[in-house]
Amino acid sequence: MSDDDVYMELVCGDDFNGPCARCGAPVLLHVAESLEGDRITWTATTRCVSCPYTVASQDQPAFFDRVDVIVRQTLIARVGLTRLRADPEVNRTLRLRALALFRQQGATVVGAADTYTELTGEGLTGSPAEMAVLAARLTAAGLLGLRCVGASA
Repeated sequence: MSDDDVYMELVCGDDFNGPCARCGAPVLLHVAESLEGDRITWTATTRCVSCPYTVASQDQPAFFDRVDVIVRQTLIARVGLTRLRADPEVNRTLRLRALALFRQQGATVVGAADTYTELTGEGLTGSPAEMAVLAARLTAAGLLGLRCVGASA
């Protein structure tokens, strides 16, 4: 078993848990994310530990809500979190652009303001692809000096 493989029964609960459909042995889960333009795609692959039975599925996040939580948790356990931070002084005059972007993404007025405060404070955390998409969207909206770093930094 490689470091990238995670026993499903330890990480995923009931959704991906279970025996191999072919032989009944335990299965392993591997999750990856990639960027396609400004969209994130997740790939989840289950592989039997005993036989060559493998199932791979690829999807955009938010397609299957309950599955998304499991896939995202597994991905974060594997690759860690990335922190995105914007310099508050440089972006002070650009605040309304960020708030408008957050509102377009479905945030309430209060939620958008809170998100901006986090972004210019300790920073927002998410998967590497999530933060890359957000950074690209904020840059396109005109924000400056965005930094992505490991969440522990």
